[in-house]
Amino acid sequence: MLYAFTFWLVFAAIWRIAMPAEARGRTWSYAHMAVPGVALCVYYASPASLAEPLSFWLWGVLAMGVLGAIGWSIGMAKKNHSIMDVVYPCISLGIALTVVVLAAPEITLRLVVLLGLMAIWMLRMVHHAYGTNVGAEQQPYAAHRKRFGKRWPLWSFFAVYMLQGILIWIWCMPFAFAASVEGSALRATDWIGVVVWLVGFGFLVVSDSQMNAFKANPANKGGIMDRGLWAYSRHPNYFGESLVWFSYFMFALAHPWGWLSIIGPIYTTWFMGWGSATPGNERHMAKTRGEAWNDYVRRVPMFFPGLPKR
Repeated sequence: MLYAFTFWLVFAAIWRIAMPAEARGRTWSYAHMAVPGVALCVYYASPASLAEPLSFWLWGVLAMGVLGAIGWSIGMAKKNHSIMDVVYPCISLGIALTVVVLAAPEITLRLVVLLGLMAIWMLRMVHHAYGTNVGAEQQPYAAHRKRFGKRWPLWSFFAVYMLQGILIWIWCMPFAFAASVEGSALRATDWIGVVVWLVGFGFLVVSDSQMNAFKANPANKGGIMDRGLWAYSRHPNYFGESLVWFSYFMFALAHPWGWLSIIGPIYTTWFMGWGSATPGNERHMAKTRGEAWNDYVRRVPMFFPGLPKR
């Protein structure tokens, strides 16, 4: 316990020292640098039946650190930290794979299905982000590089890779519980998870395809995509993403304590809908689309799909 807490305290202290005084979103950093310490406290205060899956999940944060450091090294070499959009799904699969391998008595059919779903999602996300983010550094990373100057190399490690890495690690909590049970056959909750994943992945693929087709037409420049799935939700892709992570939670329900890992998909849904992804996009669209965007907001629900208003 002493070694783990010492390592976390040193990590958090370096993070705090690296944080520039003018850095925005400091609360995000403070909250996420504290999560491993809180998780350690919960682990040591838990009964054995809960401490076991938590211990495997805690090992996942080390996998996140290693993979995040590799991503940061590549970003430094290429002077392009927008590759984090490509790295983050790889970190997700890396955490999930590490946790499952450590936790599972054996790799069973249900775990192959679970990891297979994660791998398909990872490959699709990498393919979706690769073309835009690998060639040249995108916003807001390019603006951060210019703003923080010589402090950006160290600060980028924490602000980009560790901050998002810990966020992903929280999302991956269900994998520790899903793998900490015996049995190869898929349970009813596992099958529900597969169905939820198919619906969420469908929302992701279809909505992104519809948006890409819309943007590819020069006649739509400066316009608002309000057709297809975008007629029922202003952010159907983010809604689909949240469903994908809820599907992994359904596999965790095979464990008696698995219900606790709902923290992961709830955090994913909040982040996508209200914490960062949707609000940032909404602010950008309000600034660039004006009254047309306001009309779209009045007609179409923000996150959860619903019938548009006339």
